[in-house]
Amino acid sequence: MSFTLVIKPEAIKETAEIYAYYKEIDQRLADRFERGLDTVYREIQRRPERYAIRKKNYRHLQLKKFPYRVVYALIGQEVVVFQVRHTRRRPSKEYGP
Repeated sequence: MSFTLVIKPEAIKETAEIYAYYKEIDQRLADRFERGLDTVYREIQRRPERYAIRKKNYRHLQLKKFPYRVVYALIGQEVVVFQVRHTRRRPSKEYGP
């Protein structure tokens, strides 16, 4: 089964801010973050049902070596990314931890 990846504007904005933060520290670090995020996006697009529902219909997948997780939901044939959140932030009332 083929799924379409849809990234919400909030997640795009968060990702740009995270990338800019890492770029200020070191361009290579920013590039590693970007590659890690791309890996997560490919994984959830390929097998979105693999990861457990955490709150309501939202699922999470942690980036390797970075303290961020991607919050997404499977809606029909679309994998919708709602948030890229730091794991130390307070749990979201909407999306969960």
